[in-house]
Amino acid sequence: MDAETATGMSKTALITGGATGIGAAIARRFFAAGWRIAVADISDDFGFDGVLTSSAPTPRVLVRRLDVRRRESVAAFVGEAERHFGAIDLVVPCAGIHRHGPSATFEWSAWDDILETNLNGCYAIIKAALPGMLSRGTGRIITIASELGIAGAAESAAYCASKGAVISLTKALARECAPAGVLVNSIAPGPVATGMLMAVDEYASGAEAELLPIGRYGLPDEIAAVAEALSGDAGTYMVGQIVSPNGGAVI
Repeated sequence: MDAETATGMSKTALITGGATGIGAAIARRFFAAGWRIAVADISDDFGFDGVLTSSAPTPRVLVRRLDVRRRESVAAFVGEAERHFGAIDLVVPCAGIHRHGPSATFEWSAWDDILETNLNGCYAIIKAALPGMLSRGTGRIITIASELGIAGAAESAAYCASKGAVISLTKALARECAPAGVLVNSIAPGPVATGMLMAVDEYASGAEAELLPIGRYGLPDEIAAVAEALSGDAGTYMVGQIVSPNGGAVI
């Protein structure tokens, strides 16, 4: 194995929601491991260690502002990444939002926004990248769900519904794509110390962390480490699995 292949530099990862939180941690980890990365986010505030600071493509980095609810824009981003890097080896749809509130008064506009972003945005990026993977007979897809998609949570019906649907989507795609050499799995994290989580009062106070057997929230890089494992040799027999690093929130 040559040095380029050994460091992962011959492979390309496409990551949405990559400007902050778990998505940014995944982008950082894969870049550090030698991967080429195509990173998109609705925010244009990219930047870690001077790597994602410019919209000008480099041999190893392509960054774009992207609203995953806009399907034509999603397809265009995937096409640009394929032209720039030649092929996409890994897709990580990480773009997601959360709105908190009682179901009886929850606005339909908020419900639609969550489903459009968390579910349809996930499917859109996979759908756009899948033909290339299937034609080459290889690839990995790692969706980002949530343990709330398994266990549920009060006053988070839309978010839980979207993440539960991502889990079902993952399983369906895994059965469909594995025979063609494309392996699809999901990470369903528990509470992770991101800006989105800390925007909820009970999490920001630390009260929810005290309820976890491990006694703390997860770190974005702990989730990124799972993504790295699923994308490598440890993931070669993983098909349709929901891996949940959650600090004991769900056992």
